[in-house]
Amino acid sequence: MSIDTSRVFLRPVQVTFLEMHEQPANTIPIAFKLDFELLPKPISVSDYRNYYYGVGKEWYWLDRMVMEDHLLHEKINAPNVDIFVLHIEDQPAGFAEFVREKDHVEILYFGLFPAFIGKGYGHYFLQTVIQKAWSYQPKHIQLNTCALDHPNALPIYKKAGFKEVRTTTEERRILK
Repeated sequence: MSIDTSRVFLRPVQVTFLEMHEQPANTIPIAFKLDFELLPKPISVSDYRNYYYGVGKEWYWLDRMVMEDHLLHEKINAPNVDIFVLHIEDQPAGFAEFVREKDHVEILYFGLFPAFIGKGYGHYFLQTVIQKAWSYQPKHIQLNTCALDHPNALPIYKKAGFKEVRTTTEERRILK
């Protein structure tokens, strides 16, 4: 899978950084078969990009599509990075990428494939991702979202217990 880099442009977008400092007590019972499996390392760049762009194509996730293969391979196979694939009813439905730092865990990427959006799975997936992040026993967890992401992302993260800590404007890649 490749991107025509001549069609990639930078655009300023608002980025919101969020943190959660206490693990949520409540969980929603899951009413379907959900598996969250750690990808064994080394993870191939090709497999990773299939998950990454499969989830993020509509939301302009391009950074890792235009990154040199050897640099991406190093990033996704770093010792402090864990990448999980979500399966719903035995079908690949999405993925999540965690970066474990000294005092926190960052949920770097996560999302559902388009065929699973709008079917009520997102809340369960977010709950699963949050529980997994807390399982590393950090002082806090964090994530960010931007104006290019799903319009419900920020309100859903706040409803899940994340607190906005800052906003910035950053250049993000988009396709024209």
